[in-house]
Amino acid sequence: MTVSHDTSRIPVQPHLESSDSEHSNSDSGEDIFAEEITNFEDEDLEDIDIADKTTSREAFLKATTACLNSCEATCFVSPNGSKFWTPNCDKVFKPHTNQHFPTLEDAFSFYREYGRHCGFDVRKSTERTNSRGKLLAKYFQCSRGGNPDANKAKTVDSSQNRRTTSSRCFCPAQIIMKPAGQRGIVVMSIVEEHNHALIEGQERMFLRCNRKLSLAHQNFIMDCARANIGPTKAYTLAKEMVGSYENIGATKNDFKNFSRDVKLRIGEHDADLILGKFKVHREKSKGAFYYSYKVDREGHLTGLFWTDVIAQANYEVFGDIVSFDPTFRTNRYNMVFVPFTGVNNHWKNVTFAAGLIAKENYKNFKWLILSFKEAMGRVPYCVITDQCPAIKKALRLHWDVAKHRLCMWHIMNKLPAKIGPTLSSDKKFMNKLKATVYSEHSTPAQFEESWKDVIAEYKLEGNKWLAKMFRDRRQWIPAYFGDVEMAGLLRTTSRSESSNSFFQHFHESGDTLVEFYSSFESAMDKQRLSTTDDDKKSRETPRMETTMPIEKDAADVYTLSIYYLVRDEITSACFHTSMPEMHIENDTRHFTCVDDMLKGKVFKVSIRLSDNTVDCSCKCFFRKGYLCRHSFAALKQCGVHSIPRQYVKARWTKDAVRNHSSLGRPSTDVNSGTGQNIKLKRTRACFEFQTFMDYAWDDEEKIDKLMAALQDINSSIFSKDCSHENIGDAHRADKFVGPIPLEEPSTLNPLSSRNKGCGSRLKSSMEISMKTKKMRTCGICHKIDGHNARTCPVAKK
Repeated sequence: MTVSHDTSRIPVQPHLESSDSEHSNSDSGEDIFAEEITNFEDEDLEDIDIADKTTSREAFLKATTACLNSCEATCFVSPNGSKFWTPNCDKVFKPHTNQHFPTLEDAFSFYREYGRHCGFDVRKSTERTNSRGKLLAKYFQCSRGGNPDANKAKTVDSSQNRRTTSSRCFCPAQIIMKPAGQRGIVVMSIVEEHNHALIEGQERMFLRCNRKLSLAHQNFIMDCARANIGPTKAYTLAKEMVGSYENIGATKNDFKNFSRDVKLRIGEHDADLILGKFKVHREKSKGAFYYSYKVDREGHLTGLFWTDVIAQANYEVFGDIVSFDPTFRTNRYNMVFVPFTGVNNHWKNVTFAAGLIAKENYKNFKWLILSFKEAMGRVPYCVITDQCPAIKKALRLHWDVAKHRLCMWHIMNKLPAKIGPTLSSDKKFMNKLKATVYSEHSTPAQFEESWKDVIAEYKLEGNKWLAKMFRDRRQWIPAYFGDVEMAGLLRTTSRSESSNSFFQHFHESGDTLVEFYSSFESAMDKQRLSTTDDDKKSRETPRMETTMPIEKDAADVYTLSIYYLVRDEITSACFHTSMPEMHIENDTRHFTCVDDMLKGKVFKVSIRLSDNTVDCSCKCFFRKGYLCRHSFAALKQCGVHSIPRQYVKARWTKDAVRNHSSLGRPSTDVNSGTGQNIKLKRTRACFEFQTFMDYAWDDEEKIDKLMAALQDINSSIFSKDCSHENIGDAHRADKFVGPIPLEEPSTLNPLSSRNKGCGSRLKSSMEISMKTKKMRTCGICHKIDGHNARTCPVAKK
């Protein structure tokens, strides 16, 4: 199988040759090698210069291809039966004695390229120096040279040895370099023979010289990480993009090691790096980006809060109702992630702000909600949370003007565990209880009567949890929220829970703070892209269900998602309601509306004709923010052809943020800044290249032309600047996490926290029995050491 190779890694600097290089000026200590030097064969070697301007790049590429296709080692057997392999290679890539190089690195690069073409890896070995530390000789050898047992850990108990292998087999192949004064480095001696077979075919992809994690690979790994795709899956995706694993140019472990190196590079500067990133955001946005943090007495980060200008504009319009719910296992410090969530004009979640706190306690929640108030300038009208006592206390003391409600989803989700498996599997009981709890049209008195009937029927008077929920009924039962605008946040599904689920698709529990925020930005990009797409769709004309002018008016003012909800109410007003009674009192018409969809339930609707003020006993407008079917039926009877504008809430209209926010429609331009512009151009270049590839496809002539053009571009670019090839591995992560400061961090990383789920838990009987099970002892040494009589080290002695 053909192996792809990057010819750009061939040294571009010419090497120098001299037949009398051994007589160059050097330290007297070098005389110890005089005997070796005089034994060199004085051959008149042909001058070879791989960067010679007279040699065309096409000829050089042909030589490379021919070498790769025909480089087969010659095997011979010594008199004692040992086998040796001598590589056959084009003389362009083959080192020889008396060959000069400017530096040791150039010499090593040339020898490594020679090994790449011949099928073996090379490594730097020992060196010799004189008494003053001046270099006398440097050894480069085959990577399989050396003692395979040199680094083997020796233990008394052989059963504890790890099952590892060593590639070393005392291979004698090596090259010895010697300083040659002003002429650089000279090849003193070469041993070409290997005592092992050379790598051929598909196995070449595993040679270190054929593996290089390029900047493109690194960018790809980091981009995948932002989408919560780990290095292993990223490696699989890279394979699908380039066609095969051998074409990637790196191994799965290279991908995993880079991901590891990023985390290690961040290290103890994690908190400093994230705060530095926030500071840059604030400077670029001219103060629009807000962040706050707090530390403990030792300087460890314990709280972090942030919000940007887009989130603030969204809060201005949609921030009347806010829901937040802590979620866990989002970063390596076990900090609690708290997103503040609302509902936008497309009936979807929108994030106003986010925070990380060390512990889920009153002190941290107090700091968090005060930071939110300072950033937004006001508290929301209503807050919906779970039943956390710490949140309840913080809201009562510091957001006392906000109405606090409990999320029904969290409460009903706990119900099966609180009533037991028998009742939770009783469909009749569950249907009765849910009908009682979820009824939006019941009065408080009707709810209480229905609740008591269900409790009495199933003899649940002694259930303490149900009794507590009944005492707290004013905080979670819809019957008590008839005059509170809830914007659809309280009912059945939890907005916070779905928001947490959304964010958990973008991060892992082992992420650093820098990685976590990068994933958060990716999640917000996706959320805001969805909003932009919904804005576009809302400008399209939907298909009407009726010919009523009021439906056309709804399509004109509402977003598409809200229009569909309102359309359902309008069509229900036409086909599922009736008006058996109507009377007029002064300027007001009073209707009795029978709702067939609610089994004939009767509602009272009144309309003041002077200004089309509508009042319905179902209170739908306060719960959801748009008129009900009863109101639309009454408006139809009164000949009203458009929705009264006092009942068109700004939060549900098209372009709500642009038209109703003092910030207008802010945008954080992702393409601003030099770095982002370069990334954008790089992405466009990739797409342009893919377009060319699609055009060439199976046409070999076109592919050859494209390759020739790329080689010309490659020559012009690398002849000017090859500095990026010399970037060390220790700094490759800095491109993605920022430069790591040399001084000690000013803000220490958070300590690992213990929150919900970290303490004691119920254990199964099997788990308990396995833990308490007596360990078996060895029948010979009578020790509990993970072995038995057959593998006992004492018996083997």
